[in-house]
Amino acid sequence: MSLTTISQVRNHLNRFNPGEGDLRHQPIRLTSGEYAGLPHAHIVSGSETVKALENDQPNSETLVLADESVTLNRTTVVPDTVVCAADSSLSIIYQENIDFAMDYIDGTIRRIDSGTILSGSTVTVWYLHYRLYQRGIDYMIDYERGRLTRLASGVIEEGQELLVDYRLGSTEFSDSEIDQCIAEADSEITQIIDPAFRESTDPALQTAATCLTLAYLCRNTAGMTAAGPADSDRFASIWMDLAQSYRETALRLLAWFGRETPGFHSPQLT
Repeated sequence: MSLTTISQVRNHLNRFNPGEGDLRHQPIRLTSGEYAGLPHAHIVSGSETVKALENDQPNSETLVLADESVTLNRTTVVPDTVVCAADSSLSIIYQENIDFAMDYIDGTIRRIDSGTILSGSTVTVWYLHYRLYQRGIDYMIDYERGRLTRLASGVIEEGQELLVDYRLGSTEFSDSEIDQCIAEADSEITQIIDPAFRESTDPALQTAATCLTLAYLCRNTAGMTAAGPADSDRFASIWMDLAQSYRETALRLLAWFGRETPGFHSPQLT
């Protein structure tokens, strides 16, 4: 019987895993033939958007704002770059979140009823937008390790800095990986503790097993990270430090359950 469970280990993983959700605008610089690492691994397949600022000249559109949102010609709008005015001469400039609202994910704009833009008004909008790149044409991505490389046949320039949006799952570790590390931790603990405690349900022993499992998981992640590009060394070092911290905690707790060390007895007079 294992001293800890997948569920107990996951309770601790939540502390250093960002959890399921979207990560946006993560910077990365790509060069040909080399992988560059993102801050996270185990990215959800197909969830990434790789983009870069198209140019520093804003797009200009004239449109009518009524009661429904209006989709801009370029939907990949750069946040905080929108200017909305009554006309191209900028005679009246409207305020975002007071007169109008932007949805930067969908690339839409709408008037706010309480603002100064009347329903049916014609406005002129300026904004910057991102250029999107295509997987398999401009870049390749390693979802498991969280890294990208530039393809020479694409349009991403050598050394160009990009921004990446992507989604993480609810955890960076699979059940099978955690279960394997639990087995490794149990095997090591068996060699350390007194046999009398092998079936113990003492909470301290369970905590020790959980911490040692976490140490194995962090060690495995450090090894996988170190096998990536050169700029991954720093991330690998962080994982190794975390592994060492968990291991030290586990061994400190296991010391209370250690095997008795044979000692010398005082001589007896006969």
